[in-house]
Amino acid sequence: MSGQRGSPNRQGPSLRECLWCLANGLPLRYELDEAWLSRVLFHVQGCRDRRFRTVPSAGATYPLEVYVSSLGRIFPLKTGLYKYVSCSGNLVQSSVNADFEGFLFSVLPGRTVTYYGERGYMYVRNEVGHALQNLFLSLVSHGLWGSVRLVELEFGPGKPQYIAARVDVARVDSYCRGFSLEKGVLFDTAVVLRRSIRNYSREAISSESLLDVLKWSMGEIVAGSRPYLKFGEEYGVNGSVAVFNVRGLDKGIYEFDAKDMELELVRTGDFREKLWRASLMQESVRRAAAVIVLFGDGLLGEVEAGAVGQNIYLNAVDEGLGTVAIGAFHEEDFLEVFGEQRPLYVFPLGKPAE
Repeated sequence: MSGQRGSPNRQGPSLRECLWCLANGLPLRYELDEAWLSRVLFHVQGCRDRRFRTVPSAGATYPLEVYVSSLGRIFPLKTGLYKYVSCSGNLVQSSVNADFEGFLFSVLPGRTVTYYGERGYMYVRNEVGHALQNLFLSLVSHGLWGSVRLVELEFGPGKPQYIAARVDVARVDSYCRGFSLEKGVLFDTAVVLRRSIRNYSREAISSESLLDVLKWSMGEIVAGSRPYLKFGEEYGVNGSVAVFNVRGLDKGIYEFDAKDMELELVRTGDFREKLWRASLMQESVRRAAAVIVLFGDGLLGEVEAGAVGQNIYLNAVDEGLGTVAIGAFHEEDFLEVFGEQRPLYVFPLGKPAE
């Protein structure tokens, strides 16, 4: 089975339709075509430019491997377990046995920890969150639903490979109606165009664009529901923003209220230089118009931060902005500025430089 690079002939749905329906807990109606499974796999772990994939990975170490478990009920495959080979788009059968219909996310943390030490374990969990978010958006866009079980998230040097997540896929009887407003970029297009962009122009971004990125990444766009799955009993990630060059907003630190989907100024001042140094002097932080910081606790929080981070990437594409995921920084310095929970993930945001 050969993978499709995106879906050039598919005319929808939009990214924000998929996010809206994911928050509603229902997929869009869609008649499965011959390329649907190849398209889903590309969304989750597809290879672009012969190297980089559709979800970010620290240092392009790619510890995540995706398997399809088929009983032949939904997937157009014989019963068995199949490994997805990202850059060829092929599925290679590794077993003739299977006990469910869905996906397995296997990780080899050593690929990342070799370069980043103990902190690399968090990066692996972040990547699992990124991939799960793309998977569920893709399932929603194809008229399918899934349930996720996080299996092994605590990694260590004594074991090379883990099953991090299992996603059972099912057909449904009810569908999300979507909406006619805020169509924006197609989901398939957003996945293909997503990049880690580190260089930004000096142009200001609008407060509306900043708020839309936050709203569609982690806001309660449906009462009590955000546009990604709950990995525990409650959502565990909060967001704040350091504003440097945003039209309509003073420089300072703002908290994002996920329920009301508003920004609240909590501290005025220009924190560009301090956050640049706290981020190990990564130039993307100093050049950004704003910096989104995600806070939370525990292993589930790290996975959730990855899911939110994937939304930030995709919504940045929708707004014509650029961002990059940053996991290397001095936590104490961020706590000094933001006074929040443990900082998990940093996303500079700005207009991409020419």
